[in-house]
Amino acid sequence: MSEPHDNAPAPSAHGHDDPMSHVPPPSPWPLITAAGLLVAPFGIVSLLGGLKGWPVIGSPGTGLVAMLGGFAIFLVGLMGWAHQIIVEKKISHDPAAQQKDLQLFILLFLVGELAAFGAVFGFIFHRNYYDESFGPPHVDGFHFGGAKAAIATFILLSSSVSCEFAHHAVEHGRLALGRALLIGTVILGAVFLGFQGFEWGEFIQRGFYPMNISEGGVSAFAAAFYTGTGFHGLHVAIGLVMLCMAWFRLEAGGFRDGRTFTLTAASWYWHFVDIVWVLLFITIYVLS
Repeated sequence: MSEPHDNAPAPSAHGHDDPMSHVPPPSPWPLITAAGLLVAPFGIVSLLGGLKGWPVIGSPGTGLVAMLGGFAIFLVGLMGWAHQIIVEKKISHDPAAQQKDLQLFILLFLVGELAAFGAVFGFIFHRNYYDESFGPPHVDGFHFGGAKAAIATFILLSSSVSCEFAHHAVEHGRLALGRALLIGTVILGAVFLGFQGFEWGEFIQRGFYPMNISEGGVSAFAAAFYTGTGFHGLHVAIGLVMLCMAWFRLEAGGFRDGRTFTLTAASWYWHFVDIVWVLLFITIYVLS
């Protein structure tokens, strides 16, 4: 039996010599989150009547169950995934490398989200170029956009400013100010969703939804409007969940060690949501 060499290098106490020291263990949460995102869109399309004739899922009732179930699965997966990351941060041998990996993850995630919204923008520009009738209905008493959309945009942009200042305050140890600004961001985001829900309700009450419109261009525009703003509204709701998680961590004293990735991810995601809304506002409310 061979004896160990006296000059064998000792393992690093911080794990920097091991390139895999910061790699997390296998996790089921990404698959659960992806499953929720896979189910929910089918439910939305089915609920809007886009899967008529399909077996089982073509029913609006089944679509409602699939939509709500998909969102529930997604939120459970997202919260479980975030909890596992928080736990792993405490046992990581190389916190600096771990933070870089997490930041790279959120950037790649946002690139994927941008590609999804790109499909919506691509459809709108394609139909707008080839179909002169593509756009909101031109009838008396129907005003598309206007002051409500502009006010909602201002509110969302204001929330992005407060979120950035909250992130900056927490990173510099000004936790009380960061807490107040974070709460303000959540309130502004909720108010924005309220504006969007009110607008949807008003449009649906006036009959502006795809199944009620026979004209091809106007019906296609209505589908694009609800898909784009609804998908964005879903992202605003997810962003509010992320901001609330960062707020709860702040209340629990989780940012006192300088590891603020939860708030960083929520802040970056919220800025992304705001940028997408500006593009949607210009594309849907102004150009169309």
